[in-house]
Amino acid sequence: MDREKTYTFKAPITVGKVLKELGFLPYEVIVISKDKLLTRDILLKNGDEIELRSVYSKG
Repeated sequence: MDREKTYTFKAPITVGKVLKELGFLPYEVIVISKDKLLTRDILLKNGDEIELRSVYSKG
């Protein structure tokens, strides 16, 4: 099922802060922008778009 939502945040903001505000733990999702994985310390600017993908582990 494809669920797409759009959120807007006041920039500058770190990826980690976005995850926290959305209620995600860092190991629950990966963050992607322009075909690159982003770490929590990356600073997002106005107009930056990111995609969150759920991470599943069957260990």
